[in-house]
Amino acid sequence: MNDYMPLHMKFLLDNSKRKNEERKRTFIKGLPAGQFLDDDVYFCESKHEMLPYKNRGELENHLQILSHWGAKEPLVFFDLETTGLSGGTGTYAFLAGIGMLDQDQFIVRQLFLCSPRAEGIWLQKLMEIIPYKPSFVTYNGKNFDLPLINTRFILSRMEPIEPTGHLDLLHLARRLWKKRIGSCTLSNVEKQILGIDRKTEDVPGFLIPELYAQFLKTGDASGLSGVFYHNEMDILSLYMLFSKVALTLSGRSTDPHEIDMAGDAWYNYDLNKASRLWEKASSLTPPAKNAIWKLAIEYKRQGDHCEALSLFKKLYDMEYKKIDVAVEISKIYEHQLKNAKEALLWAEKAMDNFLRCRPFLSSIRKEKMAELTKRIDRLRNK
Repeated sequence: MNDYMPLHMKFLLDNSKRKNEERKRTFIKGLPAGQFLDDDVYFCESKHEMLPYKNRGELENHLQILSHWGAKEPLVFFDLETTGLSGGTGTYAFLAGIGMLDQDQFIVRQLFLCSPRAEGIWLQKLMEIIPYKPSFVTYNGKNFDLPLINTRFILSRMEPIEPTGHLDLLHLARRLWKKRIGSCTLSNVEKQILGIDRKTEDVPGFLIPELYAQFLKTGDASGLSGVFYHNEMDILSLYMLFSKVALTLSGRSTDPHEIDMAGDAWYNYDLNKASRLWEKASSLTPPAKNAIWKLAIEYKRQGDHCEALSLFKKLYDMEYKKIDVAVEISKIYEHQLKNAKEALLWAEKAMDNFLRCRPFLSSIRKEKMAELTKRIDRLRNK
């Protein structure tokens, strides 16, 4: 029927539709620089230098290192701002941040949902921005962002995203720095590890759902400027953290604790790399005592008992886990070196240390006491 509609009627209908869209978009004020891609779907973009990478080769090297934890190409740094922090089918995303490398630039694209009724169109536009079969880099994205966005795709009768890889940097951040900095929220990792201080316009994450709800009531997006900034900074921080984690895992650090934890991270993937990192951590000043302990245990496992014994004695002199270290030395003398006299000497040292500190070991006192007593009695009877 529309094929036979008079031209003046088509013009009037098109013009009316355009004016309605303009009227609706005029009602929404305070959005950052950008453009509408469709009704109630707004897009903005910012471009940044490729820092911290001088060239593509450095990036590919880091990609290779982090491939053991899920990094592949094409890399897509991804973060969502949502109407709630707990997930569930009632929570939806209203702002997506997508970061990608394009030659010598890092581009951050943001897709904003101006009204919940346009969620289906918003999801379609999101799929147009994200490359086919992406490899995501997120922060807690395995538990929150990706399950949430795929739930929204399914509820909208659309195919969920199937990434080729997913590097969740939260897990590596915890592995590398939790013992040192405690909280591994992205904001704390930024401050303590990356040295980034956000501007005062940033807003805390727990306020973001409330600010969006206020926008839906008023149509004034000026109160969301801090949310757009927050989301963009999350993406940029992910990009910087990607580099920092890769550098740490490659051993390019002078911090003994970082190198020690990097060795732990490699342990299940490449034992040789783990051992090399522990060796480096034990050679730095001050040496990482935990790394020396792990090296000693690994040498013992491999059958290099002389090297293990040397490291355990070094640890004992450093007053590190004196009871456990003395027991390990006693075991090597008894079982591998067949020297019952030295084994007894070190078992008695373990008992002496235990008796000196037993008020602080009340929960395990009886078990440990029985174990040491049994060891000493057996060695005395040899």
